Amino acid sequence: MFLSLTSPVIFAHRGASSHAPENTLAAFRLAIDHGAKAIELDVQLSKDREVVVFHDTNLDRTTDGTGRIKDYTLSELSDLNAGISFYPAYQNEKIPTLAQVLDFLPLDILINIELKNAQTPCDSLPSKTAALIRDFKAENRVLISSFSSFSIAKFSKELPAVPCGRLLYSQLTTNFFGSFPGLLANIQSVHISLKSLRPQVIDSYKNAGKAVFSYTLNHTQDILKAMSMGIDGFFTDDPGFARRLLIQEGLLNN
Repeated sequence: MFLSLTSPVIFAHRGASSHAPENTLAAFRLAIDHGAKAIELDVQLSKDREVVVFHDTNLDRTTDGTGRIKDYTLSELSDLNAGISFYPAYQNEKIPTLAQVLDFLPLDILINIELKNAQTPCDSLPSKTAALIRDFKAENRVLISSFSSFSIAKFSKELPAVPCGRLLYSQLTTNFFGSFPGLLANIQSVHISLKSLRPQVIDSYKNAGKAVFSYTLNHTQDILKAMSMGIDGFFTDDPGFARRLLIQEGLLNN
């Protein structure tokens, strides 16, 4: 599915997170309602090593819990309210597991799963994520990404046919990977922050056969500027707005 998507690809960043609680089933459902064909989400491990869909290290910003998510069991996490940032519209939202999301999302939606274990790259998140993808026969509808090349390599050993993307903070070109060609060989896309987006950076990866996506684009000027530099797609908190803008500009077919 990754290779067959038409450019530009609009990834709903943590779902339609401008309008619903991020990384919840409600946000994913709304993204689909707004026309999204690709959804980005984050995964990490609970205390009892279950793969849960959550972004932050701590619970405080998006739930009524406090402290680190890794200190809570799945059962304890399931009791929390993940809709507090959109009170009172979403007061029954829960932190979903990756299994629940794979079961919930339609088969024609590309799911970008970001491995949030850059600080604990030796944990079992890559292998447990791979096992779930295998269990749900979802190999052809996922894209795995991470800031950690080590995590990507661990995942690729489990499911070598699944496409992977490397997240980048800075203006690294393919020269950065020159001494480590295996790192670049393991990935099919690079995901570059908006502030680091430059034509020469984009060109270096596209010339190496990698798709280039940018994050996180929510405003008209940012989207159009990035598109003018030749990116293959981008991540946005408001996929409905992004789709309407690109259709209006003649950059996306309705």
